[in-house]
Amino acid sequence: MALAQLSGQQLRGLVGTLRDWLEDMAAPEYPLQLLTEKQSLPITLSTTPPGLLDPHQRERLADGDIVLQWIAEQGSISAHARLVSPVDGSLRWLNVGPIYAFNTMPLILTLGLVLASLMVLAGAIYLIVRGVETRMARLEKAATRIAGGYLDTRVKVESSDFMGRLGMAFNGMAAQVQSLLRAQQEMIRAVSHELRTPVARIRFAAQMVEDMTEQEAVRRQLKGIDGDIEELDQLIDEILTYARLGSDNVSSGGIDTEVVECRAMARRVVEALSSLHPDIRIEVALGEEIDVVAEPRYLQRALQNLVANACRHAESRVLIRLTRDARAVRLDVEDNGPGVPESDRMDIFKPFARLDNSRARRSGGYGLGLSIVQKVMLWHGGSVIVDESQYLGGARFSLLLPVSVQSTKDIIV
Repeated sequence: MALAQLSGQQLRGLVGTLRDWLEDMAAPEYPLQLLTEKQSLPITLSTTPPGLLDPHQRERLADGDIVLQWIAEQGSISAHARLVSPVDGSLRWLNVGPIYAFNTMPLILTLGLVLASLMVLAGAIYLIVRGVETRMARLEKAATRIAGGYLDTRVKVESSDFMGRLGMAFNGMAAQVQSLLRAQQEMIRAVSHELRTPVARIRFAAQMVEDMTEQEAVRRQLKGIDGDIEELDQLIDEILTYARLGSDNVSSGGIDTEVVECRAMARRVVEALSSLHPDIRIEVALGEEIDVVAEPRYLQRALQNLVANACRHAESRVLIRLTRDARAVRLDVEDNGPGVPESDRMDIFKPFARLDNSRARRSGGYGLGLSIVQKVMLWHGGSVIVDESQYLGGARFSLLLPVSVQSTKDIIV
């Protein structure tokens, strides 16, 4: 053990042994010099008492005790002892130290240790954050699927930490939302079905009255009533369709899909609506054949709703464009009407929403057509957007269908 690593008690014993050894020598300076060079320990003999001692320490030193002096500012300790010459009885003082209790490491070693510690800490933090980020991404994915209409999506909880508790809370919220929406859809379907019975009775009674009278004025009124009943029937059909698209069996993929050729579908829509709007020219832009995986009946219903909406507001022309890139298929319906104000482009997809200037009652419709379009696109994992037509100057409604749709229900958190 090096002398520079001695404790206070060991230092006291060493100084006492060294004092006894030197007091027996007539000339102690020579062996003291050899000892100092060999151990690299500051050991000196002086003819004057050491300074920086308090009165109590000086008194103990004069009585022959070994005094330890601690200098806190330097972090060092020194030992002092009185030495009596056996020849002439003269006094000398033996000083050992200072010995630094905390030897500083080299700067390069200190920097290396700090850098290594920081690297280990950074690695641990990265692993923790990476794990949390991965699980949060899965939770975000589940929330996105629920927002897209897949209400049966749940996260699989595999731990009891804060992320596990968050997953359980998320599942509870999703179940509550699904229950509320299911109750709403059931109520809408029940009300719509119950309306059919009195509507049918009213129509039957109106037909009986029409058969029983020959008065022209009464027949005109009955014809108006029959038109209102027909309109009410169409409204009930729209409500049932909207409710059906929001039901669990549709949201969870309960409807079968198949490959749909979009150009042929667009031509069928044009044939169905051309006779209803003879003053509007409905065209399909030339281009390549485009196939998409979808439910053909609902996809055609969505496109037909957009074209019918465009015909109601166009001045003379409606154009259907079909394009495809690496990620999505796009079906654009453009018209040369007044367009949709930018501030109202989000509101028109709400159920029963109407705009004062372009969705008046005389323009037809019930405010559910665009909502049905949005429901159909959400079920397909796509979206519907509206902006300004650069080609015709009116509104442009666009159906965006992804090339592939993911159907995973359980996501591990």
